[in-house]
Amino acid sequence: MEFVHPEILWGLGALAIPIAIHLLHFRRFKRVRFSQVAFLKDVQRDARAIQQIRHWWVLLLRLLAFAALIVAFAQPTWFEGDADTDAAAGHAVSIYVDNSLSMEGMGEEGQLLQSARNKAALVVEQYEPTDQFQVITNEFSGRDQSFLTRDQAVERIEGIRPSHQTQPLGAVLERIENQLGKADGRRASAYVFSDLQASTHGLSAEASPPDSSIQWFFVPELAGNTPNIWVDSVWFDEPVRIEGRQAALHVRMQHNSRASVDRIPMNLRINGERVAIGTFNLVPGIPTDTVLRFTHGAAGIQSASVEVEDAPIRFDDRWHFGYDVLNQIDILVLSSGNSETVNTALRRAYNTAGGLYRVTYQTQWNPGDFARQQVVVLNDWPASGSGFNNALLSYVEEGGTAVYIPTPRTSDASVLTAFGVAEAAPWTDQPDRVRDLQMDHPFFTDMFDQTPERIDLPAVESIWNRPEAPGEEVLAATESGRTFFSRIPKGRGQAFVLNAGAAAEATNLIRHALWVPLMLRIAERSSAHVIHQAELGVTEAWAVAAPLMPESNWSMEGAQPWGATSETRATQWLPEVRQLGQRARVNLSGVPFAPGHYTLLNGENPVAAIGLNQDRAESDHRAWDVTEFEDAWNALPWPSMRILAGTSSTLPQIIQRMEQGVPLWKALLLLAVAALAAETLFLRLWKPSSKA
Repeated sequence: MEFVHPEILWGLGALAIPIAIHLLHFRRFKRVRFSQVAFLKDVQRDARAIQQIRHWWVLLLRLLAFAALIVAFAQPTWFEGDADTDAAAGHAVSIYVDNSLSMEGMGEEGQLLQSARNKAALVVEQYEPTDQFQVITNEFSGRDQSFLTRDQAVERIEGIRPSHQTQPLGAVLERIENQLGKADGRRASAYVFSDLQASTHGLSAEASPPDSSIQWFFVPELAGNTPNIWVDSVWFDEPVRIEGRQAALHVRMQHNSRASVDRIPMNLRINGERVAIGTFNLVPGIPTDTVLRFTHGAAGIQSASVEVEDAPIRFDDRWHFGYDVLNQIDILVLSSGNSETVNTALRRAYNTAGGLYRVTYQTQWNPGDFARQQVVVLNDWPASGSGFNNALLSYVEEGGTAVYIPTPRTSDASVLTAFGVAEAAPWTDQPDRVRDLQMDHPFFTDMFDQTPERIDLPAVESIWNRPEAPGEEVLAATESGRTFFSRIPKGRGQAFVLNAGAAAEATNLIRHALWVPLMLRIAERSSAHVIHQAELGVTEAWAVAAPLMPESNWSMEGAQPWGATSETRATQWLPEVRQLGQRARVNLSGVPFAPGHYTLLNGENPVAAIGLNQDRAESDHRAWDVTEFEDAWNALPWPSMRILAGTSSTLPQIIQRMEQGVPLWKALLLLAVAALAAETLFLRLWKPSSKA
């Protein structure tokens, strides 16, 4: 409680005057002669005792009346919260309005963000024009770091719009503290208008406690029980997309529905054109997978989006991604001058695909040769040093496919040392035969229309007898138990090893019927082409295959909105790009990208397209229960806070009681009048006895 005129309280010392009067009791008694007073002694004693009690009650009521009048003139004000800071300097008020996309949900008072804006403006209007205000949104812009006047704060609140950015509660509280700490001598208060979503309002005992000098208030904006559906991820069946071929895009949907929902529409757009439509059904408690089938169009960079129809929360109904469609698969064959027979067999195998594969044969290697290659075949390749080995490892880890075909004279294990292959391993000259193929491995899926019970497999005369590398997958072995054909996964790519090579003196593989489907399947399963997709705020960098260039002029261009005119210019950024070997690493953190499609350009040449999507952390709009949130906060060693669960009509009165306080002078005047009235009634109703 505070007083506007505390100096008037010195008047309470005047209460000593009526006390002194009552104690001295200056009343004159009239002496009456009476012949015999013996019979009146007992009556006189009783009358005097009752009269003393009566005088004390009168004294108490008069003191109460005078004290109430004196305190009323001092104008006391009662605060519900702490008021240990001198209010003479005014207030410093911070207003945080959660404008993340989850606030597009509907609550009891309409859209959550609109309701939060209305209440925030009402809170600001309860303060004086001389008070200072800070208005914060999820953008964390420079405007958050300066104080505003009351009118400026209201205007700023009215201009708040939904944002794709989200901020954790800890970062919001810290930003509030940094600004309110500059308001010396003012009473600091912070109001958090939020939906209390569990994904962003986590409370951890390891976090730094909020500033105890600030009064913390949370104004919840809780959404209804409307279920939400969101696109979680997409992927293709085939690792490489070929022009004119059939495609199957798998889509995974997440939801928080507690009831089954049937026939929800979905569609796929590629470069703005709808190419596939479908429906899916929701089953409570589990994600839903569905498939959209279409035909790949012309070769080039593709920008695609999967869309669903789900109201009222719409920010996560679309998933953007980019990918490449090829008209040919590029294969680089590095070989010595003594392997023309195997090179001829490779050429015949790839020519059976009708021009699908574009094969380049080289006897020398230069840095940058691996870029844009789906497969690199090392046929009888001699030792090339650590630079080549590191480049090959980087190429595979970033999604490339390597095929190693050794010979007894050039089996240099140092090429595969980084893949876990032992450096020293001898060749064994012993007739042998391939025993079986691991047909249950995904590599062989649909490779043969029909597998005979007793399949004729290649013969072996000489084989590289080496131990298996860690994680190596044996796809074919000989009757003696030696590895004939294997796959070594590494990073996002893979390396295939033909341990008997392909030379005629070691095996009859190139003359066997298995040779052509084996080499074609390796090329088909090359994993160099990935889907380019990311979530804003989650993915810090985007890595994309790019050829080495002496001078690089990188930029990112936002796609034009579908249906926009040709005169509309696309937005461009100059991101931080680091070229690491055969790949360019684009920094996505700290750049204010909006969800959508973006194209990476090197000069005027487009390199790849990526789809940036809103972080799905807020898609599941499960929120704290108000009581649970308050209990969780109070369970931590943090300063107290209060939840203001008021409506737009009741919130101003709540704020006034807490911040401006409740003036008590009217109540004190009524108390003084009541005390005087009680004294009058007391004197009239409690008259002294006539016998006294």
